[in-house]
Amino acid sequence: MKHEIVWTWAAEADLQRFFSEAEDIQEGRGVELLTQVETATALLAQYPRMACSWRFPVRRLMIRRRKLALFYVPESRGIVIIGVADIRRDPDKWWDELLNRMP
Repeated sequence: MKHEIVWTWAAEADLQRFFSEAEDIQEGRGVELLTQVETATALLAQYPRMACSWRFPVRRLMIRRRKLALFYVPESRGIVIIGVADIRRDPDKWWDELLNRMP
């Protein structure tokens, strides 16, 4: 069963920022990032519990060859992506921010 992927506005803003940063480094890197995110979300749509639990109920899916992760909550209506972050970020500060983004 395929689940719907729902992006919060905050998660979209996170991704846009990382896209811009990647494009600033080298043209085409942002597009490569989007391709990797699309691949990851396609897998999530098929296997919503494939990523490890980070802090209940949030799960974290690493983006291949990046120091980024998708943070999401599996729900009955679909997979709600609530954030995209650099995994080197302070987890406690990030958790505080994610609490305000919960669906």
